[in-house]
Amino acid sequence: MNDLKIAFISSHRFEDGAAIRGAVLVADYETKPLEFRVTAPVRPTLFQKTLYGELLDEHILVELIAVPLLAELKEKPQIILVRDPLFLGINARQMIPTVLILKEDELKFGQNNPTAQLDSALGHPPLILKTSDKFSKELNSIREQLESIYSRRDLLEAFSRNSLACQEVHNQRLGE
Repeated sequence: MNDLKIAFISSHRFEDGAAIRGAVLVADYETKPLEFRVTAPVRPTLFQKTLYGELLDEHILVELIAVPLLAELKEKPQIILVRDPLFLGINARQMIPTVLILKEDELKFGQNNPTAQLDSALGHPPLILKTSDKFSKELNSIREQLESIYSRRDLLEAFSRNSLACQEVHNQRLGE
């Protein structure tokens, strides 16, 4: 039995973009949920927007969402999957490989970033994996681990569950 744990981290905007929440779903090898956490809403002020400028989103996603979420996890993942390239900044802050997972036709971020293709035996379209240079030597091993899952499960579907659960938490105004 495989004991691989994967964290799916995402951010979600609410209140016409004024509030941002982060969510992490830690799943097992079958993508069955093991742990789920959501941040309180982050509401940047006009002053913060002015001071941070174009760095604000990366600061929020990495420093205020991802790092605190990962620190609170009881189920420690071996791989972190993300859909937003700004989350790759997590790699500079901790030792668990963070990998951007994209559909083939999605905008290619960081053309120089280490890349691998993930294929599915189920007929799912190929996915592209990207990471930072820090984890480039591990990318092939990560691809092999994820490919064995992707041959049975749609990895992107876990992000949909993460999003719906985060929406439900926000609708219930939890954590405010």
